[in-house]
Amino acid sequence: MKMNLDELIKELDHVRVYGQTELVLTGITHDSRNVKSGDLFVAVEGKNFDGHDYVKNAADAGAAAVIGEKSYSSVGYLSMPYVRVKDSRKALSAASHKLYGKPTSDLFTVGVTGTNGKTTTVHLVNRVLGKGGSETISTITNLDQPGNPEPVTTPEAPRIHEAAASTRARGKENLVLEVSSHGLSMGRVSAVDFDVGVFTNITRDHLDYHETMEEYKSKKSLLFSYLTPDGTAVLNGDQKFSEELESITEAKPIRYGLGDDSDVTARKVQVNTSGLSFKVRSPWGKSRVELNLFGKYNVYNSLAAITAGLAKGVKLSKITERLAGAGPLSGRMEKLELANGADVYVDFAHNSGALENALSGLKQLYDTVSVVFGCGGESDRGKRPEMGRVAEEYADRVYITDDNPKKEDRWEILNEIAEGIEDSSLLSIIPDRKTAIEIAVEELNSGESLLIAGKGHERYQVVGDQWIEYNDIEYLRGMCREKELI
Repeated sequence: MKMNLDELIKELDHVRVYGQTELVLTGITHDSRNVKSGDLFVAVEGKNFDGHDYVKNAADAGAAAVIGEKSYSSVGYLSMPYVRVKDSRKALSAASHKLYGKPTSDLFTVGVTGTNGKTTTVHLVNRVLGKGGSETISTITNLDQPGNPEPVTTPEAPRIHEAAASTRARGKENLVLEVSSHGLSMGRVSAVDFDVGVFTNITRDHLDYHETMEEYKSKKSLLFSYLTPDGTAVLNGDQKFSEELESITEAKPIRYGLGDDSDVTARKVQVNTSGLSFKVRSPWGKSRVELNLFGKYNVYNSLAAITAGLAKGVKLSKITERLAGAGPLSGRMEKLELANGADVYVDFAHNSGALENALSGLKQLYDTVSVVFGCGGESDRGKRPEMGRVAEEYADRVYITDDNPKKEDRWEILNEIAEGIEDSSLLSIIPDRKTAIEIAVEELNSGESLLIAGKGHERYQVVGDQWIEYNDIEYLRGMCREKELI
């Protein structure tokens, strides 16, 4: 991967150049700690750090050139070229796209956004398009990448375009990305050439970052503004927000859902403790789907994936064949059957919408439902009593516990959740998560169910500055084996 700086600059907007541009770049990064000789360093301003303060570090590490928003004099009169732009994050995306040879232009690229269901939908789309010919970038696959112990859902632009270039080089045809509101807000996918944008649903989340639902929605809508008239917008026909998305996109809209107004619909839906099945009805024909997935909401996720496949031109019969038997991802309604006939589910549900989906689904299948959950520290405080309210509405026993309290006082978090629960008789507040799970499991009887919500696939509990190794499903299985409950 090599490119002249002067060639790359042609991809950028509002450019002012200081220094010689006839030099060869061999890489790109926004993190001064990762700079290698010959790299282009892009200085971006983040929440806690400003890359412009680390330009000298990048230069000392061998950066060949620097892109930034601030004036040339403010970054210290460099010995290498400095390219000043209006928007460093947009430049980071555009430069990554160009430097890696515009790989998403050669791939069938699908972006999935929404509050809940993104991860499952991404992996179902991957399955629909053919796992052998597809690559995914998601909350789950990012766990295998070096860096932070809990990487972000949508990585920075260099990682995305590097992965796309690798996908293309290995002869694969498709790239499926999980696109978060944070990723959209930070311009991480602004230079990705999407063929399909998928919208799952929208409920309250991340308002500590976006502040209002209007702002949150505006960031989600960016994905659909990137689509061209040749693209396809796959929209949840049972969500009102889809009307707004349809009005701002140039792409062809295709709606999926359970209502009669959708193009791709599900009929004769059957949900039980073993999985779900339904009949797909669409302009492309009819077929039956059977999956080892839990809950009505996974009917929506499956329909979204089916519609994305149809948008590419995959036959419906081939799609349903590929989906047959699809099961849950790690930490997504992952089920453990106890020896006494009770069932325990581990799920990532960490907002009121996801928690309601999981608990309401369990309530349809089990007479008695318990839930263990908490809320993250240093994040949207307004959702805490909402999650408490949802837990009280659907669960018979509620155990509130820690879920990444970070530097916030754990009791403040727990008490704010408890404010949403009126009937204190069903509530137990047990700060230590392991203890809460152990007690909740021991109180289960035959035919009952327990949902352990909030952390799902996560491998750490964040307390203060410490990242303590921990995973719900691993702890649950180990504890149950030790007590001979499985």
